[in-house]
Amino acid sequence: MEFRKTTILPTDDAELAGRMLADLVYEQPYVLFVVLGTGPEAEDLVQRAAKLSGAESEPRWVVWIRQPVMLETQIRNFSGAERLPAALGHCRAFSMSITDAIRDVMLASDGVPNLMRVLQAYFRAEKMEEDA
Repeated sequence: MEFRKTTILPTDDAELAGRMLADLVYEQPYVLFVVLGTGPEAEDLVQRAAKLSGAESEPRWVVWIRQPVMLETQIRNFSGAERLPAALGHCRAFSMSITDAIRDVMLASDGVPNLMRVLQAYFRAEKMEEDA
C-alpha cells in the first residue's frame, strides 16, 4: 500500500490523534482527503487517494482516521461540517480545502469511490472559496 503522503492516526491515544489531526488541518498547507473507518474498503480508498496525491511538493495529503468516533467532536467543529451526515458512521470520507473547510463528502451508502470520484473530491477541495 502507498503511504508516502498518508498519515494514519493512532487508535489507542485519542489526545495524540487529535493533536495530529489539528496539525494536519490547521498548521500544514494541505488539501486533505480524509478516510474514516477500517477494513478492506477503507484500505482501498486510502490507496486510491494516495495514488492521486501527487508529488511530494504538491499540497494533497491523505489522512486515515480508523476510529472516527474518537475524534467526532473535533471533526464536527470543522468549517463545513454541516455537510457531514448526522451519523458519522454513514460517512466514508471527506475532502478539506487548504483553508480548513470540508468541501466534499462521500457517504458509505454510495459504495467505495473509484479513482474519478476521489479526483473529483480533491478538485472540489482545491477550488477557490468563492467558487465552492
